[in-house]
Amino acid sequence: MTDFLTSLSLDGNGAFAPGGLDYIEFDARLARDGSCPTTTKAAYMAFATFCDIEQHITLTAEEVAAWSSDVRQTLLPYRRTVAACLGRSVDTLDRATADLVDRQFLLVQPQTAPGNPAVPDANIYRLIDKERWARQLLERAAAPGPAPVLGPDGHPIPRVHRAPGIDYVRLDARIARTGLRSPLYKAVYAAVASFCHIHSRSITERPPTIKELMACTGLGRTAVTGNLAQLRADGVLATQDNYTRQNGRGRLASSYFLLDARLWRARTAAREDRELAAFTGGWPHHTDGGSRTSRTGVAAPGGLGWPHHTDTIKSSNKTSDSEPLPDARRAPTGGKAPAARRQGARTQSNPDSGSAATKTTKPRTKTIRTTPSRPVPGEDEVFAMVDALGVSKHPAIKVPPLRRAVRDLLSAGRKPEHALARINAGWWRAGVPEKIARREIRGPAGYLASILSAQDCERPDCERGVVLGSGEECRACGLALAERQADRAREHLEQSTAELDQAAHRRSTSERARTAPPAPSSPAVATWRCQAPGPDGLGGPQCGRPGTGVPPALPMCPDCLDALQKAIGRPM
Repeated sequence: MTDFLTSLSLDGNGAFAPGGLDYIEFDARLARDGSCPTTTKAAYMAFATFCDIEQHITLTAEEVAAWSSDVRQTLLPYRRTVAACLGRSVDTLDRATADLVDRQFLLVQPQTAPGNPAVPDANIYRLIDKERWARQLLERAAAPGPAPVLGPDGHPIPRVHRAPGIDYVRLDARIARTGLRSPLYKAVYAAVASFCHIHSRSITERPPTIKELMACTGLGRTAVTGNLAQLRADGVLATQDNYTRQNGRGRLASSYFLLDARLWRARTAAREDRELAAFTGGWPHHTDGGSRTSRTGVAAPGGLGWPHHTDTIKSSNKTSDSEPLPDARRAPTGGKAPAARRQGARTQSNPDSGSAATKTTKPRTKTIRTTPSRPVPGEDEVFAMVDALGVSKHPAIKVPPLRRAVRDLLSAGRKPEHALARINAGWWRAGVPEKIARREIRGPAGYLASILSAQDCERPDCERGVVLGSGEECRACGLALAERQADRAREHLEQSTAELDQAAHRRSTSERARTAPPAPSSPAVATWRCQAPGPDGLGGPQCGRPGTGVPPALPMCPDCLDALQKAIGRPM
């Protein structure tokens, strides 16, 4: 678990650092608004940590006049201090503030330095979300309720409402106040909290799917799953995988359990123990004059008389390095600058000022130089394959995602044949050109890069179930074994189909033989010829007509014999 969630510290005099909130209240509908930028949501969280939890308004310079300089820099919402809570620049904070004002979540009252109206000071910010929640409560009370759906037993069937049935969610104040976590991280945290019970911190209805969390945050799948993993690593979130009851093969939405309430209870117990030890240990107690920030009675380190710091870009708005004590009844938590900025900052005393104010020099910006990937053998052939697909108007070697995917693929010991197999399987067989024509895929270059860089097995040297180099089967994924089983099943199916076809052919042949008409007899063979003179038996050459069977007494054909009988006038 990260230190900004667990560490507790004291100031230089052994007194407590200024206390703050354990949790903040965040609008539930804004948490599920995917059109809202993540920086706007993070700015809302940061402003909420500076506001009073009852009235949702930030402190003024007069209310913290009795506190020390470091405490005032923590409690007053200077623009640089709030920007440090986001981990972003002051310009980004200004854009997020304008967006909150346009969305009617924030009112800003500009302030100027005492005696110099031209110099801006820490503004007064007021969150008007409570008025919004009151209107929503009245609208829900006036709206007619849905008719209950009764089951076969006559009892009502519980309905699952995907719209938030609550006005606000509770978020951890230290997460909202720290710049060590990005606005994307905080947006995912708020989206998960909008599906959880506000007290039990668990999901009582159907858990949200990854697509629903993507719609609530406006982020991609990789960003959502990555920040969920970071929440689990921080000890803020616990998940449980769910499967169907049918052999446990169907994957369902995971269940989420927020553990931030456990952190709040641990901080409260630690705070009470340290307060008791402090009061019984004999250290001096300084009150803060009965202002709004003294409802817990925690001692205020410092006294009266403080130099005023204006909210200019060159002012020394140094946030406290000590980790604040949380307090669910008090004003905001103390901010904590990023580790890199804190280590690079140098502190020097100000001889012109009689107070304990410090001046912090701006740290040097750390430059990170990256080396471009080097050419690898066989990349020209793969680049030619990619260019032939026409996914980009530029050559593939000049498109960073494609160039990186191709070189990473070949650098792992693979060859152009492997790239061709991936393109055939993931591009042509999947019908990607048709999907591009239907505008289902809008970024073909990135889609092709994901095909080339996809790795289903946990072993980086596994390609289609075969270990590169050794040629052995990969036991981690068993893809080659599954493919062989599929081939054997396909061969068995083809063989069974051929046998059934042959049996059907033999059966149809026998049926045709039984129902076919008798075949014509073979032609008779001539055994004698007609010897009558002339074709009609009346002279001339012999007739010569062939005859079959036993030769008659007069070797004459029936025609010649009939003509001869008519000629002589009597039968022969």
